[in-house]
Amino acid sequence: MSASNLIRVGGLAAVLAGALLLIADLWSLLLEVIVGGSENFSEFAVTTPWTVLSTMFLLGSLLLLVALVGLYARQSEAAGTLGLAGFLVALVGTGLLVGMMWTMAFVVPSAAIEAPAFLDAEETAGPLDMGFMLSGIAVAVGWALFGVATLRARVFPRRAAIVLIVGALLTVLPLPATTLLIDVAVAWLGLSLLSEQGRSTAETSIGAQPRVQ
Repeated sequence: MSASNLIRVGGLAAVLAGALLLIADLWSLLLEVIVGGSENFSEFAVTTPWTVLSTMFLLGSLLLLVALVGLYARQSEAAGTLGLAGFLVALVGTGLLVGMMWTMAFVVPSAAIEAPAFLDAEETAGPLDMGFMLSGIAVAVGWALFGVATLRARVFPRRAAIVLIVGALLTVLPLPATTLLIDVAVAWLGLSLLSEQGRSTAETSIGAQPRVQ
């Protein structure tokens, strides 16, 4: 795959990832408001809404990996060492995020049947909580660094980079809807990338046309 095709695929993946994760986050927030504490998590984890929601999160996080590669490919030279560091940390964090979402999609429903008390417990024994926390920190730090490098590289819109930085840092807070900003930022960067690729293709086509003597 050529660099231009990789960048184009990355832009499309960023738009899809941002949109899919944004819808899933809003739906999750809505379900939390509607359902609230009316049922145990183990009961909700075997329902169709959970299956759809967890699948959306998994697909969105997979697309986020592709998006990250495409976004970095577009600004790799301008982003420099900081951009490479941010890319690598974000790549590791997003990879861990995919693992978390896979767990939510496939392990949680099985645990809801075999060990519902485990899912409903406020605290779990062992390293699970620590693993999820460290994974979340890796995602936040990686994407924040990537956002700073993006801001310095000046390849993508400045405001999109700022939203990405703020959104990434907000994800570490134990509050609802903290991931909405980063969803918007990723989709925004993807749209910018696709728009740029479209302009480049149009300019190339015009330049390739024979001149009328």
